[in-house]
Amino acid sequence: MQFPGLALIAAIIAAVLVLLTLSQGWRLRWLAGWLRGNLLLAALALAAVLGLAAWDLQSFRVIDGKGTAGTLSFTQVAPQQYDAVITTSAGEQRVRLAGDLWELEVQVLRWQGLASLIGLEDGYRLHRLLGRYLALEQQRGASSALAANLNSTPAWRDLWLWLDRAGGASLVHADAFEVRFVPLVDGARFSLEIGPTGLTPEPLNTQAKAALKRFQ
Repeated sequence: MQFPGLALIAAIIAAVLVLLTLSQGWRLRWLAGWLRGNLLLAALALAAVLGLAAWDLQSFRVIDGKGTAGTLSFTQVAPQQYDAVITTSAGEQRVRLAGDLWELEVQVLRWQGLASLIGLEDGYRLHRLLGRYLALEQQRGASSALAANLNSTPAWRDLWLWLDRAGGASLVHADAFEVRFVPLVDGARFSLEIGPTGLTPEPLNTQAKAALKRFQ
């Protein structure tokens, strides 16, 4: 009888609360004001989210058939230490990389459903350049300094990251391209060719050709 008794007590308390509310003068005007206030707050929250999304979207570039995302070159400054220069239409970035191999991550936005039907094109932005050691003991002891961020978007307003966490979205999907395990070679220079299916480093000099030959 415990749970039926508790249910009866809860029902009596609920009925008393309803009666007290009605006796104090329930007014639909108050309800309308409360709803209007919540709708305004929801509209402001939606505007803030859309504003942050717009801010982040401007850093993406269209994937239009086969094109060049930029160039990447390496200069050795010490054993297993390299200066990397990434040149894109947005400018030039210089980062320090450690290791024997390099990897590149690209964030991709793919439009789906109605967005794709009306002609919106997929987009990308360079995300991270990473170094990796061949020796497992070096790799295990390596710090986060092996990774260099190529976009300055913080995680809390990273549109791609939120879409990736959300899983399958109805209009836009977070995808990624990766180039992995390419040897670091002093003087190597690559063109970063991007298309709908992925990212490909194309050699621009003999050092880069030698690196890709070792990669293959």
